[in-house]
Amino acid sequence: MLFNSYQFIFVFLPIALVGFWLVSSFQKPSLVTVFFIIISLIFYSIWDLKFLILLLLSIVINWFIGEGLTRLRKNVLVAGNRPNLVKLLAISGISFNLLLLSYFKYSNFFIDTVNGFGLSLGHIEGLILPLGISFYTFEQISYLVGIASGKRKSHVFSHFLLFITFFPHLIAGPILNANELIPQFRKLNYRFDFRNLAIGFTVFAIGLFKKTVIADSVSGYATPVFISADQGELIGFFLAWQAAIAYSLQLYFDFSGYSDMAIGLSKMFNIKLPINFFSPYQAISIGDFWRRWHITLGKFLRDYLYIPLGGSRQGQVRHYVNLLITMLIGGLWHGANWTFIIWGGLHGIYLCIDHAWNSFLKQKGLKLDSAYHYWLARMLTFLAVVISWVLFRAETVSGASRILAGMFGGSGFIIPSNIDIQGYIILLVVLAGAFFLPNLYQFMIHEPVALDLYSHLTNQEPAWYAWRPTFGYTLLTFIIFAIGLAFCNQASSFLYFQF
Repeated sequence: MLFNSYQFIFVFLPIALVGFWLVSSFQKPSLVTVFFIIISLIFYSIWDLKFLILLLLSIVINWFIGEGLTRLRKNVLVAGNRPNLVKLLAISGISFNLLLLSYFKYSNFFIDTVNGFGLSLGHIEGLILPLGISFYTFEQISYLVGIASGKRKSHVFSHFLLFITFFPHLIAGPILNANELIPQFRKLNYRFDFRNLAIGFTVFAIGLFKKTVIADSVSGYATPVFISADQGELIGFFLAWQAAIAYSLQLYFDFSGYSDMAIGLSKMFNIKLPINFFSPYQAISIGDFWRRWHITLGKFLRDYLYIPLGGSRQGQVRHYVNLLITMLIGGLWHGANWTFIIWGGLHGIYLCIDHAWNSFLKQKGLKLDSAYHYWLARMLTFLAVVISWVLFRAETVSGASRILAGMFGGSGFIIPSNIDIQGYIILLVVLAGAFFLPNLYQFMIHEPVALDLYSHLTNQEPAWYAWRPTFGYTLLTFIIFAIGLAFCNQASSFLYFQF
């Protein structure tokens, strides 16, 4: 069930909200927990019942492994037993999660890759990627690692089950750790909170508008061009840049819209989710971009991959190797295709160049902080990101190469005879919004809607038109919501559902 479908907005969500308020009136946390679990499982099962069984099986196994880790750690502390058993069980749990993900997501990709060397292995027929598996796999890995390292405590099964299945974040994130969500279930505001409902509805409406009005509309300027490139057609300069920029905007407003809707939904139930996007196209470096784009994924890759690999602690060469490995795996996480792996490797190279440049400036004692350098850095960062998105979007490496060749003049600079001036104007307006306007969190700065767990996002300038609970903003919210609804008549899936 899609957040941007009429069934969700007019049937599921009202039933869930009314049910939550009724159950909360009994002031029994366990009753509310059970209610949340039931509606979350119903939400997931509407998509495919058989994968609900897989989800529950994964949760049960991970919870028992977590309990085993907790008991082993107690034995280590009390009896001085060797900690090897803790490490072995943690590795077993992580391996289980990765193998489950790999089977559904990478089996046929592996078969295709091996067949490229002359073998003839058969595809696994009917293999479908379970919705949300990439996200709940990472969340369960973080849970096990946290317990094994002693940084996290295990939780009762009902809270762990709700942590994974809580429907606003189940399908496509944000990627959470248990300590960000479970304490809120324990201290939940068990009453109808009109202010939270108004704030949450406002954020949900903005996210719906981003998805249906902006993302789905600009997709028409990207999709046909990428399809043509994948089918072998040469792409000219203007069409190539049109497609690359349009997809960059489509992806941002699609996933940012989903994340806003998830945060808004949670707020309606008196729950806060973490910030996941913070104006990434306003970044001044690739490092800054990754601190703003899909923040919870970047945090996971840093904490559970980059730092365990050694981070920057083992010399410059190892530092760059660790960056490359982290981004290659980050690319593979996004999809079972060489285009994603190359995309990840390209961002790894970007980050190496970024760190090398910063090291050079530091060694020379240089500070490039003029307005000229600031805007040059923003433009170069954005162009680098747009180029990388071509690999992210294309179905084939050859298709991506045709788009990139067109962007760099390899297919000529002839202006198309049927150039869409209106389309270019729309893209420029949307691009200007992403590039210059304050983001949702600056707009809602007087009423914090999300967990701000990241120090680099603090002390931000609020938008001059920051949201207030006034009649004018109420009217504006309903207008935005109505426009978003009008574009829901052909509800499309969110792009990150396929990851």
